[in-house]
This record gives sequence, structure tokens and C-alpha cells, in this order.
Amino acid sequence: MRTTACPDRIGAMTRTLFVALGLTLSLAACGSTPTDAKSQAALAQPQDWKAVLIAGDNQERAFDNAVDAMADRLFEFGVARSNIAVLKATARGREAATRANIRAAIAGLHVGAKDGCFIFITSHGAPKRGLVLALDDDFLGPEDLASSLQSACADRPTVVIASGCYSGVFAEGRSMPAPSRTILTAARDDRPSFGCNANLRFTVFDQCVLSSLDRGIGWRDVMTATRACVRKNERAMGAGQSEPQLWVGAASANLRVFPP
Repeated sequence: MRTTACPDRIGAMTRTLFVALGLTLSLAACGSTPTDAKSQAALAQPQDWKAVLIAGDNQERAFDNAVDAMADRLFEFGVARSNIAVLKATARGREAATRANIRAAIAGLHVGAKDGCFIFITSHGAPKRGLVLALDDDFLGPEDLASSLQSACADRPTVVIASGCYSGVFAEGRSMPAPSRTILTAARDDRPSFGCNANLRFTVFDQCVLSSLDRGIGWRDVMTATRACVRKNERAMGAGQSEPQLWVGAASANLRVFPP
């Protein structure tokens, strides 16, 4: 059975958001930045991590399930619960997954000189727009996220996992890629991602990332295992290839998964 990660919500949002702008989107399921030599010096492994986990849409439980499971994984890896902010489209108040709350949560990480930043967002997506924020009836794009990260995390080691259709846009261009950042995405910028289904606990990519995380291994190794897992599941589903993307900045090449 073929399942996708961009259902009717995207069509409704594009009609309300983009018709007035004269944009047409074809919807299915879901380089480096110039820097000086000093900024590319290898960064030390953070002694602690500050995290923001975001479930951007409320149409399927898979998104909430993924951020809950990721919070548990981080805690297992030694990240304090008090250092993990969880925002959901099914929540209200300060825990609601809105652009304003995301900015506030990232700004509130209070990243120190020995800390790292970890951002995980899972949702539906649309080409060149980013990932859905259902409560805003809008998208979180690379420029939005990059602005928040630059202010809060600056040049500290930063890992971003963007999960959704067409999410490869977060791993390219001039806004998100940076020497201090490692970026994993669920798909190429022109490919859907798969696995949104009421019978599935997670999307395919989220399940594969969660199962590939292992304390102390490199993020390239995480993505190698994730890609193999995704392709295996896509073949079983009869789905196309989403081609998850990876960006590893020059200063973060040796970054590992939450070592003790």
C-alpha cells in the first residue's frame, strides 16, 4: 500500500495562502555558505544539549508520536527533560506549535559555551515552502528557522532534523547550511516522503531515524542507516524514492550522537 505525507491539508493551505500571490504548487505526498577559516575550525563535542521538538500538524498522530519518542530518546542519551521543549499542533498555550512559540522556545534554550542545539520538526510539507504549521495555517521555512537558530545557537554545534515532504529545502541554499550545523531531511526538495497512515505509529523517515540513533556514533552513520531503512520500507510499500538529504558543516564533521 502506498501512503504519503502530504494529504488534503496542503491543497487547502495552498488555496488560502498562495492563490492571491499567483503561485501554483504541484503537490504529492511529503552548498555551503561562505565563511572565514576561523569559523570552520572543528567544534568540540558539546557537554550538554538543548532541544526543541516540533509536531507541526495535527491530522495524524504520527507527528505527536514522533516528538514524544524523540524526547524519550534524548532523555535516554542524558539530555535533561528541562532542556527539552516539545511543541505540538494538538497543544495550546506556550506548547502549541506556532511560529511565535517556536521562536520563543529556541530563544529560550539559553545555549551556553559548552552546549549544543538540537531541533526536530516533523509535519507535512510543500515544495519550496517548508513544513506545515497547522495552527498558523502556514509553513515554517528555512529562512524562518535559520533566523531563530542564528540568534539563539550562533556558532554552537547544531543538529536539525526536518521530516516531511520536500524537506530537502532545509539542507540547501544560503540560509540553513552553515559550518556549525548538521542537517538531516526526510526527502529531496522535489520528492515526497512516505508513511502517513492511521495504522502507522510513525512516518517512515521518523521511524528510521529513531531506530538509527545510537549514542556516540557519527551523524553520517545515522544517515547511512536511515537511508537504508527508508529505502527498504519504500520498496515494501511500492513507493518512490524520497532520497533523504544530509548536510554536514565543515566545523561539525566530527559531531557525534549525544555521547556521555
